[in-house]
Amino acid sequence: MEKKLLKTYRDIKALKIQGATAIAKAIIFTLRDYGINYQSKTIKEWESNIKKAAFYLLSARPTEPLAQNGVKFILLELKKTKPKDTVQAKNCLKKTSDKFLHLIENAAKLIIPFGKSIIKNNDNVLTHCHSWLVEQILISAKKSNKRFRVFNTETRPFFQGRITSKQLIKSGVNTTMVTDSSAGFLISRHSGKKIMIDKIIIGADAILNNGETINKIGSFGIAVAAFTEKVPIYVAAPLLKFHPASWIKIEERASKEIWPQAPKKLKIVNFAFDLIPPKYIIGFITEFGIIKPKNLRKTLKNKYPWILNNK
Repeated sequence: MEKKLLKTYRDIKALKIQGATAIAKAIIFTLRDYGINYQSKTIKEWESNIKKAAFYLLSARPTEPLAQNGVKFILLELKKTKPKDTVQAKNCLKKTSDKFLHLIENAAKLIIPFGKSIIKNNDNVLTHCHSWLVEQILISAKKSNKRFRVFNTETRPFFQGRITSKQLIKSGVNTTMVTDSSAGFLISRHSGKKIMIDKIIIGADAILNNGETINKIGSFGIAVAAFTEKVPIYVAAPLLKFHPASWIKIEERASKEIWPQAPKKLKIVNFAFDLIPPKYIIGFITEFGIIKPKNLRKTLKNKYPWILNNK
């Protein structure tokens, strides 16, 4: 079973599994299966190994609060339940894992209609990178017979935007791809009335304590351009991605991803994510409706108080 732990870890590190939701699901499924199959003589040994396995899997991508919150949800429930033996512990692990996975699925079902409601006829909508949730919002709007155009970035160096383009085109959404570096100009009034952007909808890898949002590199520049041009930018994400901290270290990846045969003395900075200040965000499209950044903690305290629990 340890082989499955290692495989999931390596697949996340190598970006074979990518996207906050996919990573969270992979970690929870793997942890659940590991715990159910792990044989131990005592409940104490079992619990210790479950924690070790959980933290090992999370270390593959330490900037993913959805996965962290999933593990937290499971461990808190195990602590609260106080199983007397491994049979009870394994039943609790399975039940709690399935419950959190259901929370993820249910959140998406609730978010999509809220997101669809902000798209109007004749809108030009910009999105960045690939967010399954944003993709589904746009497809749902199309199915509602709304007439709009989508512009999406290519998202270097791994071109995740191509996933977005393919899925939208397949669903009949009028889609145009733009280079990352042209997104700011596209948003501006100088790009022309036919293609200038009416609203922006992006996903999120993490929502921080004060409403700052971590997303794919390039999001900050898009947000600044949107703020300057008074174009509303929305973040579509479940509050299960909330991280009760004021900062997460931004992941830097290998320079060879940018330029495999770069000159030896050349230094390359390859940030995987960046940060959007809350003043640039008009609202978060969540499972509890569209929420202003200043109201996030209040909603969390009411709906998911365990996320704010630092224990």
